[in-house]
Amino acid sequence: MTVFDHPLLDFVEGEYACTEARGHTVYFSEPFADFLTSVRAAGLTPVVIARHDAWWTFAARYYLDLFGGWALVRTGDLFVDPVGAKTGETVSELLEARVHAVLPSQREPELLQAVVSVSVHHAATEQTVLGRLVDVVSGELGQAMPAAWGAHEPATLAWDTATLTAHSRAQMPEVRTFITGGGGALQGIHRVERTGGGVLETFTAVTPIAALDAPTEMVAERATHALTVIAEAFSMPLFGSVTVIPGWRDGRVPAFGTQPIAVPVAMLIGPRAVRALGVDLTVLAARFDVSLAGRQRIPSLVAGFSDPDVPPWRQADELARAFGTDAIARAVAASGGV
Repeated sequence: MTVFDHPLLDFVEGEYACTEARGHTVYFSEPFADFLTSVRAAGLTPVVIARHDAWWTFAARYYLDLFGGWALVRTGDLFVDPVGAKTGETVSELLEARVHAVLPSQREPELLQAVVSVSVHHAATEQTVLGRLVDVVSGELGQAMPAAWGAHEPATLAWDTATLTAHSRAQMPEVRTFITGGGGALQGIHRVERTGGGVLETFTAVTPIAALDAPTEMVAERATHALTVIAEAFSMPLFGSVTVIPGWRDGRVPAFGTQPIAVPVAMLIGPRAVRALGVDLTVLAARFDVSLAGRQRIPSLVAGFSDPDVPPWRQADELARAFGTDAIARAVAASGGV
């Protein structure tokens, strides 16, 4: 039996190391980060149990998922899995055999959030500045600009790309930082990783993009424009995707409630993947909202799922089918070989 102890630990049940977050908001604090790292180092699975009326920040959920953890809720003597509202009297029972429960509902979503993930590749030179990707994504896609960053929440360092670049260089070969702006409206994780051919920079974030009742085609056009600007701004974009979900202005999500379904609105395929796909733009353009962007010799492909008469998921699926399974496999391999 594994013996494990930590200041945040409330109990260990089998393979699950459990901590109860008793506050109204679950943050990715320094103790929280240490808990996740220590639990995994002990060979256990982290479980965070929140109040049913608690809210999670983007960073807290991101890192819990990254460490393979579970987000649960306590109500009375029961533990609840908010996905599907399943309950159990013990954590093990809940995670291994689930039943239904009913809990108080949370307030209604306030707006549409963009969930964006974009990767670009840089040469490893003194002239490379990191963080500009964050500025471009925020300025073109969202309604909030980055204001602060740090290793965990609360972010206490004023946003500055030169300082972020110096920090990333010192922490290589891989470093993640939390970025926020607009009073929490923008929340994201910035990742930098050294590769065999340079530096890989990825920004994954949520940010407000439109009103709840905004037409899907309008949102798709805005997302498509943002990815086009990214393709023009960086010499070697790798991949980008934008989906939208109902959300809240402060960027948090409720610990309990119906999990929103993400709707794809736009995607970016970088030059290496485009070359591997071997696409015929003339043929694709006759069926889909696609265009080339970036450098003329080795362009990127930007696709928007903006047809109001066809569900966005179907548009994305039909585009993938047009590429073909083998071509997509080649594209993934090409994008990964950085």
